[in-house]
Amino acid sequence: MRDGRRDTKRILTLGAAVGLTAAAYMTFEAQWLATRETTLDVPGLSADLEGLSILHISDVHAGQPGLNLRTLSRAVTWAQAHDPDLVVLTGDIVGAGHGARRCVEILSRLRPRLGMFAVSGNHEYGLSKNPLAHRPHMPQWEDSDIRMLRDECVAVTPGTDGARLVICGADYLTGGHRMRGDLPTDGDVSLLLIHRPPVPGDDLERRYTLAFAGHTHGGQIRVPTPWGKVRVHREKLPFIQGIHRWGDGWLAVSAGIGTTFLPFRLATRPEVLLYRLRARRQEAGAAEYPSKTSALL
Repeated sequence: MRDGRRDTKRILTLGAAVGLTAAAYMTFEAQWLATRETTLDVPGLSADLEGLSILHISDVHAGQPGLNLRTLSRAVTWAQAHDPDLVVLTGDIVGAGHGARRCVEILSRLRPRLGMFAVSGNHEYGLSKNPLAHRPHMPQWEDSDIRMLRDECVAVTPGTDGARLVICGADYLTGGHRMRGDLPTDGDVSLLLIHRPPVPGDDLERRYTLAFAGHTHGGQIRVPTPWGKVRVHREKLPFIQGIHRWGDGWLAVSAGIGTTFLPFRLATRPEVLLYRLRARRQEAGAAEYPSKTSALL
């Protein structure tokens, strides 16, 4: 009887040790920021837009339990050294809790010459299965240099030859309804900011050269198996992370900065992405993009 109790105790102790070790690693990985630089080939890109840099940040979830704001601060410090021309934020930035003001303060350290533009995600409206989610009070957006786009477009002229960059943002509640035909997108390059990645064949494909999305967290927790990495959260989305051919242009999906539900990541590091536009010189698949990846701890 005593031997059986000893064995049970050993098993429980071993299980607890394994669980604590796993939790410690996943907490570490949630802060193990990947910084990525890559190019986006755009057909017919004008000389004024060649080399224009776009910083993409998504899913900060400020205020959620964890170290999301610490990871964001590292991302912003890295971005400051690269001096992006434009910053885009694709939703779930503030999340629940009381971190919204601090989040905006950190983002305000960025001073892109063409501005910072954001769209709402489900957490901006308190729409989540997370029991901590609620619709936050967000006067910070209005008090900051970040412009929230709610089914609207803004045109900017980066250079002297008159080339226009049109930036359009889809509100989460509408799913970008007006983005599908009511708004002018005439410009040399049209950008769509949207939280949830649109599916192939969506009407949006025909209207936008480039689209930026988030929402997926890259899966956040993916369990390595002999058959590949299996996402614990099995939401059916065709695009989870990376650059994908999307109509005649590209869709870039970020794995995001923060975490939700649990302050863990596994096999899916947080990331901040810097894209540079260049004229398309050849037909290239997404996998052919050159990229430079580093890590900040």
